[in-house]
Amino acid sequence: MPRYADPTRCPDCGFLLPVDPDACPQCRLPLRHPLASQLFATLVSADQLLADLRATIDLTPTPALPANPTPTIARRRGLAGASVPRILLSLGALCLLVAAITFLAVAWSWLGVGGRTTILVGLTLLSGALGNRLARRDLRVAGEALTVVAFGLLALDVVGADNAGWLGDLDVHGLTLVVGLVLGAGALAMVVADRAGLVATQLVAALGLSVAGVGALGSTVHDHVVAVLVVLAATALVVLGRSVGAAALGVASAAVAGTWWTGLALSGLSDAGDHASVRALWLDGHAGGLVSAALLALLPLAFRPGRVVTNASAAVAAVLASTVVALPTLAEGMTRMALTCLVAVLVWSGVAAVVRRERLAVPLAPLALAVLGVLAGALELVAVAADNVVSAGDAFTRTAGVRLVAATPETHRLLLVPLVLGLVVAAAATVGPRLRRTVGLAAVPVVALAATTTLALFAVPLWTVVACLSAVGLLLVADGVRRAGGRGAQQTAVGGLVALLGVAAALPSAGLAAAATAVVVVGAAWCLLRGSFPGGETAAGAVLPLSLAGLAWSLAEAVSVDTAYRAAPVLLVVGLLAIALPRVEIEAAATLAVLLVAPPAIEAAGRPNTSLALHLTLAGALVTATALVHPSRRPVAWLGGLLLAAATWVRLADLGVTAPEAYTLPSAVALVLVGLWRLRRLPDSSTATALAPGLALATTPSLLWLVTGDPVSWRAVLLGLGCLALVLIGVRLRWGSPLVVGGLVGGLLALREVAPYTANTPQWVLIGLAGTLLTVVGVTWESRLHDIRQATAYLARLR
Repeated sequence: MPRYADPTRCPDCGFLLPVDPDACPQCRLPLRHPLASQLFATLVSADQLLADLRATIDLTPTPALPANPTPTIARRRGLAGASVPRILLSLGALCLLVAAITFLAVAWSWLGVGGRTTILVGLTLLSGALGNRLARRDLRVAGEALTVVAFGLLALDVVGADNAGWLGDLDVHGLTLVVGLVLGAGALAMVVADRAGLVATQLVAALGLSVAGVGALGSTVHDHVVAVLVVLAATALVVLGRSVGAAALGVASAAVAGTWWTGLALSGLSDAGDHASVRALWLDGHAGGLVSAALLALLPLAFRPGRVVTNASAAVAAVLASTVVALPTLAEGMTRMALTCLVAVLVWSGVAAVVRRERLAVPLAPLALAVLGVLAGALELVAVAADNVVSAGDAFTRTAGVRLVAATPETHRLLLVPLVLGLVVAAAATVGPRLRRTVGLAAVPVVALAATTTLALFAVPLWTVVACLSAVGLLLVADGVRRAGGRGAQQTAVGGLVALLGVAAALPSAGLAAAATAVVVVGAAWCLLRGSFPGGETAAGAVLPLSLAGLAWSLAEAVSVDTAYRAAPVLLVVGLLAIALPRVEIEAAATLAVLLVAPPAIEAAGRPNTSLALHLTLAGALVTATALVHPSRRPVAWLGGLLLAAATWVRLADLGVTAPEAYTLPSAVALVLVGLWRLRRLPDSSTATALAPGLALATTPSLLWLVTGDPVSWRAVLLGLGCLALVLIGVRLRWGSPLVVGGLVGGLLALREVAPYTANTPQWVLIGLAGTLLTVVGVTWESRLHDIRQATAYLARLR
């Protein structure tokens, strides 16, 4: 931090200097004299010597501190002594002002004209002189306050003169104009003559100009002229402030100029909008406000500002000029407005193409405004064309020869292609040279789509629109799949969307929908096989099953196949595709396609349960086939078995079968056979994973049926015999699963069988049995430990 050489302050009095001054505003020390430069160099040298001297502290050994260091005196904090007189003088000036105003309020009624004039003028001069004097003595707070009081009293002087009739018969607006002029002139004179550099005088000079402008607005009907004069006067004050070193005057005047210019622009826009015709604007003069605002927007260029201000001023002027030229077309319909905006787009695109890049913001602002008008016309045509296609009929209700109705949009139907070309030109003019080739390549499909959309506005057969959309989409996909990188992916995605638009447009006719969907199928298959960009196979795999499903459904509709029989072919097609190409995205899309087409078919069937069983069987067979063909899909075999079991259950329920074994035993037998096959191929496999699921499915439903129903039945006998057989097989073959499942289910079945008779048994019999059991257990505890160890070792050897 500099101690002596501070370029922002006066080297004599320390006053904070404005930007690039000729002399100090406080002490008038000349700062452009050769001696001033020599003085500043000397002060810089002093700062360097001070820094070098302080650097020697680090090289000097630090003296040892005494054992009992002397306590340092704490630095006092509080109000500085120099601030006391400033505060006292400010309060004293305020008290004098209050006393003067109170005296005038009390004595005004009995003072004559001379007395009032003498007192007001005397107070005004006294306050002004005292404020200037205090400011010169570095009491700036008091000086600023008394100066404000002086200007307030000056305003009262003008009001008193008007009340005395010295200013003639002025209304409120005229009095406001005079007050503003007097305040502005007085403050401006003080700014030029005052060496104290008071901020209050500078602010009042700008404020007086604004007050005078407000009064002039009420005194004349030429509002735009008043606004122009105020902006010009404020600009002159900005120049004056910079020349005399009055920074506050420049800032305040710039704020006044900006405020009045904004009001002029808004007022001019409103006036021009209310009289939006060539005659009213240019012959009757209603364009004057906007034209003046556009010209005044160029005023900052006279001061040679930076690039940002220059670009902003020129851009605002260009926007206003374009607006005033285009306004007459707003009242003449969308066609005239779109043409005018198109011409503006071409003109400003030409300017943007030749202007330097650092000045691109100037034509870019009016170009953006013109692009909005072009977009409005283009979007209106696109919306009408889409509505015309949608209005051709509901899905699958028309023949392939259905014709569209001629649309009547507000914008001319043939303007869509020129408007789109204008947008392409604007994009090419504003992007960098590297992207212009990309814009040129993208222009071809965009113009083709615009031509197709234009076709949809006329009374043409629907198939022509569908054919154009499908052709454009297929060409984009065919060209995009051979390109590597992001460009190929983007082009292919756009082509796919266009082809899907063709499908949406073809929905009124089943035959057209089938043809458009076939194009999507071809494009997706080509992308899946030949895609050169990353992610192409994944995207195509997600689209292909769904498009195949749509193709099969629309073909079925075209040949009048009953809705109940349409889902089965779709299921077979997408299922075989998933088997042939085992990819996650294809399998997921195939599942989604089945979920979309199966419910309508099942609902339309005469016997929904039978249809549901058929579709579940097909789905289970396809899923199981996938698990068998592809080793990586082995886990989905459980899903296939569940689907097949569900199909069996639905069919049995349709036949009126209510016993659980009819639903569970087929699946259980299948699971047990699969488990036995696994044990044969892998002798070291565990029976817990190979046989336990099938055995549990075969016995648990019957056990639950007996627990909740009648335990004395043929079902209980057969289940008991089955459990006995499982236990014997487990013991004979040393298989743990048959032994555990048979013993557990058989034991629960035995408890369920004895449960009805326990309530009829005498209590003493139960007590005796319990005592006998406890005695036997207590006597044979130790001997049974040996048997438990042997049983544990035996079970551990089971497979």
